[in-house]
Amino acid sequence: MQKIEIPWGQWYEQSVRILSFPDDWEVHVCRMKEAQTLSGQQIADRLDHPVGTKTLEELAAGRRSACIIIDDISRPTRGEALLPPIIEKLTAAGMEYSQIKVLLALGGHRPMTRQEMTMKVGKWVIDRVAVLNHSPFSKDLVTVADDRQIIKINRHYMEAELKIAVGCIVPHTLAGYSGGAKAVIPGIGGIETLHSNHTLVYEDKSKSMSFKTSTCDPDNPMRRNMEEIVGKVGLDFICNVVLNDRMETADVFAGHFVKAHRAACERAEELLRTKLVPDADIAVLSAYPKDTEYSQIGTCFAVLGHHKERCIRRDGTIIAMTAASEGAGFHALFGPGMSLFSPHDDNIPPQELGGIETMIYSDGVSAVDIGQFYTGQIPLVLGDWEAVLGRLTEKFKDKKPVVAVYPMGAVQIGHFDEKEEGEYE
Repeated sequence: MQKIEIPWGQWYEQSVRILSFPDDWEVHVCRMKEAQTLSGQQIADRLDHPVGTKTLEELAAGRRSACIIIDDISRPTRGEALLPPIIEKLTAAGMEYSQIKVLLALGGHRPMTRQEMTMKVGKWVIDRVAVLNHSPFSKDLVTVADDRQIIKINRHYMEAELKIAVGCIVPHTLAGYSGGAKAVIPGIGGIETLHSNHTLVYEDKSKSMSFKTSTCDPDNPMRRNMEEIVGKVGLDFICNVVLNDRMETADVFAGHFVKAHRAACERAEELLRTKLVPDADIAVLSAYPKDTEYSQIGTCFAVLGHHKERCIRRDGTIIAMTAASEGAGFHALFGPGMSLFSPHDDNIPPQELGGIETMIYSDGVSAVDIGQFYTGQIPLVLGDWEAVLGRLTEKFKDKKPVVAVYPMGAVQIGHFDEKEEGEYE
């Protein structure tokens, strides 16, 4: 049997799963490029050479307070490696620890526990500065004047004299990429602002709720609206990282919330680049490292981008994988019963792949757990790979299927470029 290790359980299990396939099947493991991990000194050096702004120490000079926003545990950004050097630069410029706050940019996600905060930002940070959850439903948000939309932003952020955002750059189906202004909206906005920003991606909200996919294109309505809002509320300095295949920091881009962000996106395009397999009989797509909850399983298709229909045969099979360490999950906009949850659009597969047999490999949820996300037939959920393989073997007993495995489908950027340097295994 051919055996393949797949990373599993970001933040929680932090382990691997072994997928096995018969020796005579044509199996391609589609990985992104390898890259070295930056040292602490290299990260500090990147912070000292910002794109489009003064250095952090220069920006902090004379300011009496700072708010640093960072994405939550549903994202792989390693706060314990990034926040200490930023905080140390602020204290070197004259701030006290008591004048610095770290704000978790939850957007429409659930609050984090102290244990999760410690995993995300590290004990060094927890012991020195206040680490706070944002709530989009808070009555203590600041309303910013705007004639066209409701803009509400977290008060801790608005009252800070220096505003900083930390995050990672990965493909995002709606916003093109994560990072940059996205830390502010939807990260620390009120629910009305989150709603209006997200609905910009829909072609016709009154009909199918099908959205205009903007994966890997930072020039899209949702991103432009984010940056317009940030232009009003301010964001002095960002620190956006590009991750390697071990979900460690491969590169850092600091500085202006647009200029540094675009430079980071270009680097991500290089490091996350993955060669796609055309017309696979079996596509195995992992939601790692966004596999903390089932509600994000759809991110496993990010790697396929606009090429979904070219990647899997209509008579093929999709295996969507997620650890779902937290179970079904929660989202204040897209969760069942929420304002942007559509009773006509089931969770997976995406519309382009509708009708293709789809199975879910996860031991974190059952069919009962995920039933709330579906109006039609619920995909088969299997927690044992041998059971998955048994079904595949029966279905493809009369042929030697082509199998494409995407170990980090949620963050890989797929291409069909024949000149691609990366190859299948």
